[in-house]
Amino acid sequence: MEAGPHQQIIQTPLVTLTPRGMLFLLVALNLTIIGGGRIDGDLIALGTAGLLLGLMVIVFGKWNLRDIHLNLSAPSRVFADTPFDLRLTQLNKRSLFDAWSTDLELNLSHAPKIQTHVTWTAAGSSSSSKLRGSIAKRGALSEHPCTLSSTFPLGLFRFLKKITLKHEILVFPKPLLPKEFFANGEFDDAWDGEGFQSSDAPGEPRGLRQYQAGDRAKLIHWPATIRSQARGRSPRVREYDPPGLRPHHTVVIFHSFGTDHTLIRTDLFERSLSLACGTLRHLRGIGVPANLRADFLAWKNQQTFHAEAWSDTLTLLAQAKRANHTEAHDVLAEIEATPAEDAIIIISDMPLESWKHIIPERRVLIIDIQQHRFGQRDLNFKSAQERPLKNLATGDPSPTHPQ
Repeated sequence: MEAGPHQQIIQTPLVTLTPRGMLFLLVALNLTIIGGGRIDGDLIALGTAGLLLGLMVIVFGKWNLRDIHLNLSAPSRVFADTPFDLRLTQLNKRSLFDAWSTDLELNLSHAPKIQTHVTWTAAGSSSSSKLRGSIAKRGALSEHPCTLSSTFPLGLFRFLKKITLKHEILVFPKPLLPKEFFANGEFDDAWDGEGFQSSDAPGEPRGLRQYQAGDRAKLIHWPATIRSQARGRSPRVREYDPPGLRPHHTVVIFHSFGTDHTLIRTDLFERSLSLACGTLRHLRGIGVPANLRADFLAWKNQQTFHAEAWSDTLTLLAQAKRANHTEAHDVLAEIEATPAEDAIIIISDMPLESWKHIIPERRVLIIDIQQHRFGQRDLNFKSAQERPLKNLATGDPSPTHPQ
């Protein structure tokens, strides 16, 4: 057992036979046995030399992985299921012998394995590999298993050394943008409730009009302007409708309340966190400040708009654990405590049927955890007499019942 900086070696190198090594040892052993049976010194010498060569290969192969250390350089904060760049460095701590033909297999906290090959690392030097990977699940991770292997020399044996790399990575939920934002756009440009603000997006194009003092040059429609000036008229500019309206402030309520006998699924909790993350990020993108009130935060009011508050919110979402004792009156209290001029978005990891009936008569946007509904297609059985037949000679449709 050894330990180097930022790593912990689980075990000393293991030795496994490769197909080439198995064939080589079988031939050497057979030569030795046959030579002994025939009392043939040449065969015995060849077989013994082969066995000794195998022992020497084992010695040099283990030495090839000795004093080899690994360092992992990766971002400390990433989103789940989002590729990111990382660097894996192999350090040869030996002062005399180089390291040859090593394979590195990194498993980012039990995510899909990332593999690379290092042909040569000089003594007292290092080799770096730039890789790209992702982590599927959110959470705080610190240990990443890695396997260092080599078939040097001759490819007769594979030598394995398992190492656990130490690197803190905080994985945020994968942001998913709910489909409800695309249904009517009420939080982007079509808000008609209290507490509104002007949108920064241009309105719908209306047409062309005559140029007026104060119009921006980028609004000039050059093809129409050229035609207009050819007739001795003024330039033409594009005209747009006024920009839409957005909420001035939004409250996102996250809860895990459901009526009795409703099945609790951990995968739905993870998906709801992703929807909450995508919702909050979308609101920041369109310039709508939002506060998060969640039962797993003990209903603490968490700001999300400014950079520092957004970073704290992502950390809380990465470390969130489902609340198991949320009641209906808790959700109602948060809705009633929200000012009338604030828009409300409600997200839950429970099906809508188990909690939607408790929502009071107030304008809210409900995010359905079931973002995709796969309906069953009706099977349409038609008799052969109802289908148009084709003329095999011409390919044209022919009457079902020939006259």
